[in-house]
Amino acid sequence: MYKKCCHVSWVVINRIGGARTEAKKALNQAQVAPSQSVTIDVEIPNEWSAAVISVKATYHQSATQGIRVLWLYSPDGTNFDSEEDAVAQGNYYDLSFAAGATRQATVLIAALAPYVRVVVRNMDTAYAATVDAWWWLLR
Repeated sequence: MYKKCCHVSWVVINRIGGARTEAKKALNQAQVAPSQSVTIDVEIPNEWSAAVISVKATYHQSATQGIRVLWLYSPDGTNFDSEEDAVAQGNYYDLSFAAGATRQATVLIAALAPYVRVVVRNMDTAYAATVDAWWWLLR
């Protein structure tokens, strides 16, 4: 399984004059039903180079699969990439999984378009997951 991950050093960001916005809570103890998803829409103004999303998931003790975070680009805020094409391009991240555990991951999303839809999908077919999420912009 392909896992995409980006690590950014604050030394590098500081050298290029980096800045970030305050984190905004997008999901608060959201119950994501089996095989369902919730979305977070983010507009990225021209002066920002990336969006960052932190997703925390608590899995049911009998769950067998975890949470997938996908990012779909849009030129106009209406027409977004399909999930299938996002997966084909590697525009997703699977949180680590352990039944009954809580996992959190932070993902850097390049500002390839002015709008990004973050899809938080529960890959488990039988049990809901509890999800928190925050996002912020990075220069």
